[in-house]
Amino acid sequence: MTTTRTLAILLFDDVEVLDFCGPFEVFSVANHFTDPPAFHVLTVAEKPGAVQTRGGLSVNPHHRLAACPRPDLVLVPGGQGTRREMHNPALIDRRPS
Repeated sequence: MTTTRTLAILLFDDVEVLDFCGPFEVFSVANHFTDPPAFHVLTVAEKPGAVQTRGGLSVNPHHRLAACPRPDLVLVPGGQGTRREMHNPALIDRRPS
């Protein structure tokens, strides 16, 4: 029996579109081959509102970090924004609740 896992994809300013959209698509499409779905895929950001990607695309995350359903997996995509976020206490000091 397949268990549906929650996959949270972290979004932040200057994230590379392909680095989060590619995995979002792969994990979402994987659900077409399992019953129940293998993954509940969602996007999450530290703050409310749109995130500006490296190329200027504006993306609206599903959840704020503080209000995100507890994920089983977290995907941290790449991009110039990672340099700033790797020192962001709101992201690196998260403790399971």
